[in-house]
Amino acid sequence: DAKIPLAGSGELFSIPENVRIIGTMNTADRSIALVDHALRRRFAFIKLSPNYDILRQYHEEIEEYFPIEELIEILEEVNQEINDPNYQVGVSFFLLENIDEEIQDIWQMEIEPYLEEYFFAQPEKVDEFRWNKIKDFMSKSEN
Repeated sequence: DAKIPLAGSGELFSIPENVRIIGTMNTADRSIALVDHALRRRFAFIKLSPNYDILRQYHEEIEEYFPIEELIEILEEVNQEINDPNYQVGVSFFLLENIDEEIQDIWQMEIEPYLEEYFFAQPEKVDEFRWNKIKDFMSKSEN
């Protein structure tokens, strides 16, 4: 209910009671550790993990076939290998109607570079999830 004057105009401003401000934060970025601690003291945090049901449901509503269960299996394996909830690969990359046309670029330009950085000292782990292996695994379901 408090109103404050706006800089410059002096016009009074307030935020209605029914408005909520939602902020997002990448907790994996350790360069903001001090800010993270300060924010955690002042705000409520809600953890959001990859929700494969959202991915499944999204693609069930699309007419074209895409091996979504195989993709989910791969994402589960990737995240199991990462073994840290703060660094998991999420599903938003794959919430596209034309995923079959985009997935190679998404995988090679988004997922692989991320895994290369995460597994910097373990390139063999990245090799397990290279596009050629992923593509082969996913194409088995089409046969």
